[in-house]
Amino acid sequence: MSLPFITSAPGKVIIFGEHSAVYNEPAVAASVSSLRTYLLVSQHEDPEAVELDFPDIQFKHKWSHSEFGCILKGETNSRALEMARTNTRELSQFLVESLESLHSDLKKSLFYHAAFSFSYLYICLCPQVKGVRFSIRSTLPIGAGLGSSASVSVALALAMNRLSGAITSDRELSIEDKKLVEEWSFVGEKCILGTPSGIDNAVATHGNAVLFKREMDGTTNFEFVDDFPQIPMLLTYTKIPRSTKTLVSNVRELVSKHPNIVKPILVAMGQLATRGAEILDSLSDENYHELLELVRVNHGLLVGLGVSHPGLEAVRSLSDSLEIGSTKLTGAGGGGCALTILKKDAKQSAVKQFKDTLENEHGYALYQTQLGGIGCSILPREAISDQDLKKIRILFTEDFDSKHLDQVLLPGECTLPWIT
Repeated sequence: MSLPFITSAPGKVIIFGEHSAVYNEPAVAASVSSLRTYLLVSQHEDPEAVELDFPDIQFKHKWSHSEFGCILKGETNSRALEMARTNTRELSQFLVESLESLHSDLKKSLFYHAAFSFSYLYICLCPQVKGVRFSIRSTLPIGAGLGSSASVSVALALAMNRLSGAITSDRELSIEDKKLVEEWSFVGEKCILGTPSGIDNAVATHGNAVLFKREMDGTTNFEFVDDFPQIPMLLTYTKIPRSTKTLVSNVRELVSKHPNIVKPILVAMGQLATRGAEILDSLSDENYHELLELVRVNHGLLVGLGVSHPGLEAVRSLSDSLEIGSTKLTGAGGGGCALTILKKDAKQSAVKQFKDTLENEHGYALYQTQLGGIGCSILPREAISDQDLKKIRILFTEDFDSKHLDQVLLPGECTLPWIT
């Protein structure tokens, strides 16, 4: 495998069904086309080094390949590693304990899970590779409920499967390639989150949109919306901190107190998600208005569950008064993000006023992007000219804003021939 090469994966938003999904109702999530993780895999100047460099979270760590020797050597360890590689439904206790020991100096740091997830995937997928640096840049806000950890896990899983020779596609990623990436990115998510739903990494892998439903046995069924059209959207990051655990707990308490009132709300949200997926699968000028209605109704139901916030209501109220589209909170609520699906005839002057007001008067971050679009992708060395490679290397070594990253790297928009 020629170095360097780049992999990429998008973030996600939940369009319909947050919170009700916890009660086994269907929900819909979609990729966010221009908010992505980019991973540059390059040759390290130290032939024995394996380095992870993630400046967005100010984390940089270098392992010597020999540090993994105590895990990789020996017949007993080999059997345990083979089990870890074939049984991806649960984490290997042997690997968990081995990596905890290896990273004891990071145990109390905020970076422990990043190091643990990276090294778990590395040992399972490409332990023979050394003298390599993994550099990550992201245009996704971290910790905003937009699937940033899944985006990183997908980019790593694709890169490491490429390094091992498991993925060799030079024209397009096959269904089998993407299933492999989805499987191993879910393992990476387990290392970070413990019990992820699988939704975030599925969307980051496949792109577009997915209707998902948790079953009684804890598994999650997915139906991908393959013909999903990219839809113009504004994403508002309020920067208001919130606790997903507390918000979910508050809804559970409400369900317990008023089951006859609250459970029908959750069922209605599930029905709304199902209808929303049907519209998205055959979106037209005729049913676009219905999509906007469903967004508005879904937000109202979430307000009824008590998971909105005055900061989110300011976004919704402004979009209504300027008549640019329909707004709802996305994710757990209580702060975090709101999405606004724009009307077909939204005036650009009103959209600009919306953005300026929220950025300047509220201090929010606004992203004008699209729902849906390209999932995971790879840019092989052979497809990168020497001139483009110089630009790309600078992006990963110096501090550039997201607009500059998008200009050079955004799949589907830049001139680089990404394989998708």
